[in-house]
Amino acid sequence: MVIATIHNKFRDLSDTEQKIASYVISNPQKVTHMTVKELADVCGTVPSAVIRFCKSIDLDGFSNLKITLAQEMGGDSNSSYLKLPAFHASDKPEDVFKKVFSSGIKTLQDTLNMLDMKKMEEIAHIFLKANKIYIFGIGTSSVIAIDAQYRFTQFGLQATACTDMLFMNVAAANMKADDVALCISHGGRTKAVVDAMRRAKHAGATAVSITSFSGSILARESDYTVCVFSDEENYPVEAVSARVAHLCLIDAFMMTIATLNYDQFTNHIANRNQILNEIRY
Repeated sequence: MVIATIHNKFRDLSDTEQKIASYVISNPQKVTHMTVKELADVCGTVPSAVIRFCKSIDLDGFSNLKITLAQEMGGDSNSSYLKLPAFHASDKPEDVFKKVFSSGIKTLQDTLNMLDMKKMEEIAHIFLKANKIYIFGIGTSSVIAIDAQYRFTQFGLQATACTDMLFMNVAAANMKADDVALCISHGGRTKAVVDAMRRAKHAGATAVSITSFSGSILARESDYTVCVFSDEENYPVEAVSARVAHLCLIDAFMMTIATLNYDQFTNHIANRNQILNEIRY
């Protein structure tokens, strides 16, 4: 999904590459009929900059970009190349609600299309085999960390959410080789989370990150990284829709773990349901 990749790498591109990226995102169909010089001219740059841009988004060259764009546009009308409208001061509440929900739906679909399922299964096995799982996240990610703790725990896994900056680093420094650090950060640059990830790795633990930017420090330095689609050009409020994708990733990992350990899963769910019945009227 080249458009999704451009969005995710946008922050890490140079100023010139961002101009090219913005044009490609807004005019994918036009780009498929352009030469490299025509695209460079319309973006006010040179052909070599276009080639560098293609390399920066993990493509071999301009021809590869055109082919990939054409393939994406061959899908249905909901394909990820469609550009969502940004928010405006003149928007009515109805417009805002529609845009937010559309953004969430698009983020989930684009994230699903980006995922390497073999890697997702490998990460699920890592969680299942972990002695303890420590989940690091602050701010908006702290809510996801706490939810993940509950999800892991109800399946019988030992999990602890660490959302205090001091506790995060103390916990990370005391992790063991068979522990897993799950680090959650939308931007992948939150110092406390990155520091905790580094301390966990230094202690011998495996670091798994969930973020929205593949070029971020957290993504680059973690042992395993899962990236969600992010559209901060049109939706600059941090993690407006990415947060939904982060939560869905946790749920997807939980259900994958359940299928890998089905008999024990059904017992844990039965026990959980009994506890829920006891606390409800």
